[in-house]
This record gives sequence, structure tokens and C-alpha cells, in this order.
Amino acid sequence: MLDKEGEKSFKVIDKRKISDAEEMEEMKEAKNTEEAKSAEKADENTDETAADSEKKAADETAADMPDFEADFAAFIYSLNTQALLFMGKIPNPISKKYEKDLGTAKYLIDTIDMLSKKTKGNLDENEAKLIENILYDLRMAYISEKK
Repeated sequence: MLDKEGEKSFKVIDKRKISDAEEMEEMKEAKNTEEAKSAEKADENTDETAADSEKKAADETAADMPDFEADFAAFIYSLNTQALLFMGKIPNPISKKYEKDLGTAKYLIDTIDMLSKKTKGNLDENEAKLIENILYDLRMAYISEKK
């Protein structure tokens, strides 16, 4: 039950029987209250059904998308792409502008180098070559931008 300001309130009902007329009035009020509760439940069920439909649609959309695994090569490529972005070699995908932040580019190159050192002996041949080649290319690009 809501009061005038839209906040929940409560109603005090005197259950003492004074006369038959008052008893009939109380029964009508109780019936109206039950009908109101039933209507609220029906609205809630409709809301739940709509929410279930939205969730089901989202699940179907997710099922259509391919699953991506965490892959070391993809991670290294993502760091490479970020470094190229911060060196101004590729445009920012949001602003479509070439932007330079050589400090961040150097940090990303150093991060790839650190990963190379920390994972030495644990990478397969292709992963080791990938890091070596990416580091070489990024360092050469960084030197050319630094001048």
C-alpha cells in the first residue's frame, strides 16, 4: 500500500466486531486487498516472463558468438597492437586519429620483453619466435619515432 508521497505505508485494522455492517465492510476491504495482491502477482509474473525472454535472447546471442580461449600469442599480439597505437603507427579506433605517447609505447615494449624473459624455456618454438620478431619490430619502430 502506498501513501500520498509514494512510500510504503501500513494500515491498522481493528479486528473487534462491533456490528454486522462493520464486519461486512471489513470483509469487502479484505477481498479488495486480496484482488489487488493477485493483480500485483500477475504483473510480477509478466515482468519475470519478459526478463526470462530477454535472458533467453541474450543466451542465444552468446551461443552464436565464437568462444575465445586465452591464448599467449593473441595476448602478445594485443600488446603489440597497443604499442603500435601509442607510437602513432596505427590510428586510434575510437577517434580515428594518429596519437603518440612514447612513454606508454616503451612501457608496452618493456612488458613484452619482461614476458619473454619470464617465460623463457616454457614457450614452444613458434611462441618464442613470435616474441623475438615482435620485439625486434617494435624496438626498430620506437627508435625511428624517438628521433
